[in-house]
Amino acid sequence: MPEINCPSCGAKVKFQSTISLVAVCAYCRSLVMRQDLKVEDLGKIAELQPDGSPLQLGVRGEFNKISFSVLGRIQMRYPEGYWNEWYLGFDDGRQGWLGEAQGLYALSFLAKTKTPLPEYEKLELDQEILIENTSYQVRDKRLAEYISLEGELPFQVPLGEQCPAADLAGPERRFATIDYSESPALLFTGQYVEFDSLRLNGLKVIEGW
Repeated sequence: MPEINCPSCGAKVKFQSTISLVAVCAYCRSLVMRQDLKVEDLGKIAELQPDGSPLQLGVRGEFNKISFSVLGRIQMRYPEGYWNEWYLGFDDGRQGWLGEAQGLYALSFLAKTKTPLPEYEKLELDQEILIENTSYQVRDKRLAEYISLEGELPFQVPLGEQCPAADLAGPERRFATIDYSESPALLFTGQYVEFDSLRLNGLKVIEGW
């Protein structure tokens, strides 16, 4: 796995995934970008906000009989509080995301679609949307702010900026998110999952669990 020295403090920064672009130095919280492997210091980032999550970097789990590792986290703020997007590296080479908010978990993957995605401004709650022959219902629509991150990630996170996004619910626990932070918008599809079904190991010790 690629290993570099943090340009700020000199500590070792390991990249678990070959496609990860940025990583947070665990010692000085500098955001480091590799340009294989020319290293750039992107500056310090804010501390993560306490949120009571049992997940942490290095946790191992399983989804559809394929094991994965938790490689990174993006922490976002919205009017009701915080939510996490955990970046997962699967043993079969795929990369996925585990969304965590208010005790709900949704695991998704970046998806390609030939179906034009609806414009953010035209979405309404409970609206029915057809994407690749699957019917989804708009469950949530919000602006959220990127506030902090840790570990490694496959892209440079625009900290401090707001991301328009919509969460969609489909049949049989299917789930989709439309991310409007880029143009054209990005589609992530997957499903809602039960925490215990992920067979997670290496969780944070939380008093009372």
